[in-house]
Formats: sequence, C-alpha cells, structure tokens
Amino acid sequence: MNDNEIQLLALGATLGVYLMLAFQVAFGILDDRRDRKVIRAAEAQLAAARERADA
Repeated sequence: MNDNEIQLLALGATLGVYLMLAFQVAFGILDDRRDRKVIRAAEAQLAAARERADA
C-alpha cells in the first residue's frame, strides 16, 4: 500500500465520520422539535383536564 492509498483511506474514514456526525446533528434537531411538540400537546391536555376538574 503506497502513501496515496493510505491518504485516500484516511480521507474516506474522516469524511464518513463527518457525514455521520452531520446526520446525528440534523436528526437530533428534528427529534427536539418533535419532542417539544409532544410536550406542548401534553401540557394542553393537562390544562384542559384541570379546567374540567375545577368546573
């Protein structure tokens, strides 16, 4: 294996790691948005249940 092949192998591994990190960041942001949406819906249901209980 010569130097060029080793460099290409290292470059490929590095790009693969960066690509996986980018996917984790992107889908983590989407998960956070989804989680916040679910939390808001649960809080709205809780508030509605409290209003019904108070009435």
